Amino acid sequence: MIVVLFISTALAIQMNEQITLTTESQTAVKEFLQSGPLGKMMFEFAQLEMHASGAVDILIEVLKAFGRQQEDRLNEENTIWQNRLGDHNARRIQYESLVTEGGLAINRDRKKLTQEYEPRKEELNDILITLKTNMGKNEVAKKNAEALRAEQNSQFQQQANEITEAIKATDDTLEYIKRCSQNSFIEVEQINDHLLFLQKKSSKSTDYVGSIIQALMQITEKQNFADREVQKQLVDLLQSLRGYFVETLQAAYNDEDQQKLLHSNRMTQLENEKQVFEKQYSDAYAEREQRSLQIEDTNRLLDTRAKELQGYQDRLTTENNNFSQNQKIHDDLVAAISGEIGFIEKALDVLMTQAFSDELQSAINKAK
Repeated sequence: MIVVLFISTALAIQMNEQITLTTESQTAVKEFLQSGPLGKMMFEFAQLEMHASGAVDILIEVLKAFGRQQEDRLNEENTIWQNRLGDHNARRIQYESLVTEGGLAINRDRKKLTQEYEPRKEELNDILITLKTNMGKNEVAKKNAEALRAEQNSQFQQQANEITEAIKATDDTLEYIKRCSQNSFIEVEQINDHLLFLQKKSSKSTDYVGSIIQALMQITEKQNFADREVQKQLVDLLQSLRGYFVETLQAAYNDEDQQKLLHSNRMTQLENEKQVFEKQYSDAYAEREQRSLQIEDTNRLLDTRAKELQGYQDRLTTENNNFSQNQKIHDDLVAAISGEIGFIEKALDVLMTQAFSDELQSAINKAK
């Protein structure tokens, strides 16, 4: 009883599986027939071959061959695409590298321009202005030094002339006293005239001497110049005065020599300063011109680099756009070929089913 029940159950399961398989096959055949013109054409070809030879072996072989052909075509397309992908990646990497290097070069040159060349040029402009001012001050100092030297020399010449005249007046007075002493007669009025003349000459050189002579004139009015001792004292005083004039004149010459030396040293110093300023100005001017050329060259280079960078970016954009278009074409082609291969595989599966043979036989019978 148990064995019978087991057999019955197994048969029932087998029958259900066959019914399921039959139903799936019939559905597949129905879908194949409704798949469009290609499915209809294959069914008509199968119908013709079945009617002629009783089988569909030729159709099956044709489909298998076509399937292999499409698989080869798919493999070839994938191989070609991998090569294209490699070429694209190489060009993309090259253009991206050029874009990166171009951007770095622009930043590097712009940094030199804004942080080195232009600031240095502005600094040199300020230096040139300062040097120009210093050169102007140097020229003014030279003119002032020349004017001062001229004034000092004029004062010296005037002082030397006055002292020389005072010495001559003193000598004339001494000479007069000497002549008069030989005659043992000296007129007080004549002495005072000489002393008055001497006072006029000496007062220009020093008020102190003029005052002394004025006092001497007051004394001589009360003196008897017949007295040899008085004559000797007057002569001694006049000789001392003459010695004072000579020393004063020598001091004036010494002072003039000292002023000449100071002036010469000052002019040498100013001339050295002028040469230093001119050298500094020349160097700064030359460097500023060099910086100006560097700025012009860098700006031109930046324009060139910007155009080159834009060219690299355009090439990269074009390359990516072309790749996107080619990828779509490739994807569409792969999808189409894969669809054909899938259809062929499905068609071969359908052709092997009993449901297709039944459908084919039914169509042949209806055609009789």
